[in-house]
Amino acid sequence: MELTLNTTYFNQKCVNRWNYVASGTPAAVTLSFALMSAMGFLSVTTSFVTDTIAGLLQDLCSPGVIFNNAIARAVYIDDDFYDNPFLASTLGQTGSSGDSLSPIDTFGFYSSRVKQSIGRGYKRFPGLMEGDVTSGGLIVSGHLTAEEGLADAMGDTLSFDDEGNTLSFVPCVVQKEKYTVTLSGKDAYRYYADQAVQLTHTAQGINWTPYEQVRSQVSRQYGRGQ
Repeated sequence: MELTLNTTYFNQKCVNRWNYVASGTPAAVTLSFALMSAMGFLSVTTSFVTDTIAGLLQDLCSPGVIFNNAIARAVYIDDDFYDNPFLASTLGQTGSSGDSLSPIDTFGFYSSRVKQSIGRGYKRFPGLMEGDVTSGGLIVSGHLTAEEGLADAMGDTLSFDDEGNTLSFVPCVVQKEKYTVTLSGKDAYRYYADQAVQLTHTAQGINWTPYEQVRSQVSRQYGRGQ
């Protein structure tokens, strides 16, 4: 499973992705709908569900962060996908003080390693404010504590009750297949064509840890992320 979150911050596009290994047989819903719901990105208001990945992330971000949409999909089931555009004015809801920092300034996370052959996963989220950092770019304790709550949620196995049938989603880091693009000759990465092969290139049961310092995300520099 893959869920992609699209946000905008000072007109810079910011993309974050999560991967999960799903189990269980859907009854009334699709796996993609179930994952979207379990992560908290289904909301009838401009506030995401409390104590979910979506809600915890929203509470960490500056009001300058615009949450645009999320797209969940079952990679190996062609018609199992769910594109959920958020309501207008779905923004970050941090209570931090000061002005919002540049899009290049992010709070980040790294995953544990459970296979020698697969490296760590990384996350970079926009929306830090002046009150979130101190001298040298250290994250203040209050924001860091909230980040730890998000880290715990991203490391949890998620579940969805589908009419009494439990669908489960185990967080993972995916190692993709490297290939050469025919027209450009450049290297790129894609999911392995065979699901069984891809699972051997997947690290399941990971944990996430927040960095204690501000991280830079050069791809979101002004002029690059538009």
